[in-house]
Amino acid sequence: MTSSRELAMIDRRPAASPDGLLSVFYIEVESWREAEAFGQRLRELARAGVKASLEADFEAETVSEADVPAWAADAWAKAAPRYAAHRGDEEWTVQDLLYAFQPGQRNWTWWDVTLAFGNIVCLWVDSQEEAVYGCEELRWMAYAAGARSLVGPLLREAGEWERSTSLGSGIST
Repeated sequence: MTSSRELAMIDRRPAASPDGLLSVFYIEVESWREAEAFGQRLRELARAGVKASLEADFEAETVSEADVPAWAADAWAKAAPRYAAHRGDEEWTVQDLLYAFQPGQRNWTWWDVTLAFGNIVCLWVDSQEEAVYGCEELRWMAYAAGARSLVGPLLREAGEWERSTSLGSGIST
């Protein structure tokens, strides 16, 4: 599923509509003023994971964390209680997140992050129209990027994505 095309999609809004349904997470952020920065942070984490899937040696004991943004170290500690309240699971390490992007492990590809309204942001992925799939890394990334809470994944028509505004696409490549 991972490709340089997916990496390019992280940086900007897709030019074409998807062929079918998309999977979406509705994410509450602190305030509407935080939505754009949240979108950028989420894209930065996705970029680090997808780059790892393309470049990392997953046979090694650890994979390089060079592409993980510097702000993530602080964010990890803040994300843990929110994630635990939602999922009841242990917090993720940076290595856990990067290994979740190992080729053949994911059942989704990045699509976009958009503003729904107010302080609600949508994380869109292509799950090949599967309603149920492994997506804990997406939940962890959302909390690490600053989510207060989230709902999903839910399958939605592409029209909902098309009517929304992309966030955080001003990241450097």
